[in-house]
This record gives sequence, structure tokens and C-alpha cells, in this order.
Amino acid sequence: MSMSDEELGTLIRRHAVRHMPPEGLAARIANAVRTEEAAAPAPSPAPARQGRGLWQGLAWFGTGAATAWGLALVLLATPMPPADALAEGVTANHVRSLMASHLADVASSDHHTVKPWFAGKLDFSPPVVDLAAEGFALAGGRLDYLDGRTVAALVYRSGPHVINLFVWPAPDGKKAQAQGPVASARQGYQLVHWTQGGMQAWAVSDLNATELQNFAVLLRERTAPVPSPK
Repeated sequence: MSMSDEELGTLIRRHAVRHMPPEGLAARIANAVRTEEAAAPAPSPAPARQGRGLWQGLAWFGTGAATAWGLALVLLATPMPPADALAEGVTANHVRSLMASHLADVASSDHHTVKPWFAGKLDFSPPVVDLAAEGFALAGGRLDYLDGRTVAALVYRSGPHVINLFVWPAPDGKKAQAQGPVASARQGYQLVHWTQGGMQAWAVSDLNATELQNFAVLLRERTAPVPSPK
């Protein structure tokens, strides 16, 4: 079925990946413009030179605007911090899974089915738990790609809401310190990320922030490493 231009435009506006400008970009551009304007010579008050002064002022303004735009392009070309880049990737993968209707390679609410499915497909074993009793039912899992590697994507549902949970080893492996959960938002979606037991995890959903953080807390409690007996 073909899609009208209006429908396509609505879909792009709702789901297209948007890159946030660096913090303080607007202020720095405004600063650059004010600096250039302050450096511009004042037009001569003599009547005979009014026309030339006007054109000279416009020329200086044009130079300032060009400088500001050049600064904006340089600042926008600055790489995003790793956490921001990951947040963008997590959000994009979540949206893509919803648009492509490909949430799970293995669709099951049984963690004894989902967890073994990953065996041989990843170089790590993702923790898989079902939180159906707490309102977050396991719906399946799939392979995804983030941070330059293949990761596990576990799918949960809370009513009509889908939660994508991306899990892969932390850069320092077992030596990585436990961190989080840290909440953020991108394009109208809520995100929570944390590190625990040598793994890093990102949860993303259109759930409200409080519910998604509750999901993260419950999951961290259920997957916390068991202390070694002394």
C-alpha cells in the first residue's frame, strides 16, 4: 500500500533521528555575532558619507554573520560525548524495531527459552529475567548492533508499552564498577542506563520516567551478583 506525502512527512517527523546540538551552542553563536558587531566601525555622521556608511555597516554585519555560521558548523561537527552518542543509537534502534515490526528473533515469555537462544550467537551470556509479576512481562529477544558490536536486545511489555533492554559487556568487563541507574530522554522516549556485574544495560521506552526507572531498579535487584561466601 503506497503512502501519501502527508503520511510520510508525519512518520519522519515522529520517528526520524535528530541530533541534539552541543550544550551552549546558541549562546556561543550569539556571543560571536555580538563580538563582530562591536568591532564594526560606526557609520560616519556626515551626510555625504551616509550611503557609504550604510553599505559598510552591512558589509561588517555580513562578515559577522558568516563568522557565526562558520563557528556553528565547527561546533556542530564536534563529536558527541560517548554517552550521548550511545543514547542516540539506543533510541534509533528502539524506533527502528517498532517501525520494522521486528521486535524479537525469539518470541517467548519463558526466560528458559529466551536465554539459551543467545548461546553461540554472542560472546557473553545476557541476564534474562521475567518481571511479569511486577507488571513487566518478558516478550522475547533478538540480536542488535550498538557501540560497534553485536548486543542482546531483550523485549518487555508493560500494557501497550514496549521496553527494549540492550545489554552487552562493559568496557572494563568484570572490573567495571556498578553505576546508575541514570535517566535521560531522547525524542520523546525515556532512557535509563546502568552498569552491573560487568555488563552495561540501556532500557528505552515510551513509558513515563518513573515507571521505566522502577523497571530498572527491579531488574538490577533481580540480576545483582551473589556475594561470594567468606
